[in-house]
Amino acid sequence: MMWTRHDDHAKNTKWIFGFLLMFLFLSLVFLQFTAAAVIAFIAAIVGLQWLYFTKVGTGLEFKNDKTRKRVLNGSETSWDLVFANKGLPIWGGNLKIWFSDAVQPKSDGLVNYGELVEMDLPLTVGHNETVVLNVPLIAKQRGLARLKKMELSVPHPFGEGNIVLEYKLMILQEQLVYPKLGKNRFHYAPSHQRPGQFNLKHSLFEDPFQPIGTRDYVPSDQFNQIHWKASARMQTYQTRIVERVANESILFVMNVASHYATITNLEERIEEVASYIEHCYREGIPYSLAINIRSAGKTPYLYLASGEGQTQRQKALDVLSLISKNHSTMPFRSMLAHLDIHTELPFTTYFLLEDPTDAMEFASRWSKRTDLKMLNGAKGSESA
Repeated sequence: MMWTRHDDHAKNTKWIFGFLLMFLFLSLVFLQFTAAAVIAFIAAIVGLQWLYFTKVGTGLEFKNDKTRKRVLNGSETSWDLVFANKGLPIWGGNLKIWFSDAVQPKSDGLVNYGELVEMDLPLTVGHNETVVLNVPLIAKQRGLARLKKMELSVPHPFGEGNIVLEYKLMILQEQLVYPKLGKNRFHYAPSHQRPGQFNLKHSLFEDPFQPIGTRDYVPSDQFNQIHWKASARMQTYQTRIVERVANESILFVMNVASHYATITNLEERIEEVASYIEHCYREGIPYSLAINIRSAGKTPYLYLASGEGQTQRQKALDVLSLISKNHSTMPFRSMLAHLDIHTELPFTTYFLLEDPTDAMEFASRWSKRTDLKMLNGAKGSESA
């Protein structure tokens, strides 16, 4: 069963029905037919009420499909609640839902309890009918919003009382609210001395898979550079011209630890990093991300391997959105020590931290292997 029944009113109705049957029997014994008719009518209503309380909700099914919607801060989204009823009809039901306050309803009628939002929704569904409740929402703050709890209160159509159906399974709908995406820019430059994917005229390296044209052959050209189809068409040797490429990759190393807790300006720091990620996405720059939040697995902290494009952007924003002030952190030096051993540093590395002294032990060593820069404040003040 999907629902846990709280039927205190049904038990009381059962007792009343029993007393009415006893009074009906006594009325018939003492030949009080008028009183017996009245009692029989009331007993019929109470009996129908008790029967309704016993059976209602047994055929109600909630379509609990696993979905995660990703939305930007301030944009609109919705909960989509689908109910299919194969049992007795439900009239005038009241559906009460609780969810995290990362999203909030557009309409009134909500109550906040700490980090939870409580909302009431009307629900009427007939026999063999499917109803979709669309709850409009607005993304208010970064984080993951889940439907924590759901209860359906069903009143009796013939009299007083109601029954409460509590959904006992985990509700699989989620709303992932991304941090605000600003326009913070940062200085970067591709490496002329490392091969990569970034197009650069003065690079030492070429990408044979990016042809951009042909030119007349000169004796200094290599044999494998000849474009044979173009040479046959032009009746003279033609050399293939390809793009020159350079390395352009970035590692963002983010410190969110302050002693045994997270930093006070966690939201500003996350929004800053999100703006850098958005800039890298638009410019086609590959990047990786390391954050000293403890994580299970081979890597003991949050680490996103290098990549680019829409998929990498989604992964990075997912990581930033799921960070909470309640997460356990690890010392920044411990994360740097692990990165120093297990990670090949890219051309450019950014330290995002409050106190530069936390990284001085590794800064002098890393500056010989990568173009190391420090962003000391939430506004992105840069220092070499």
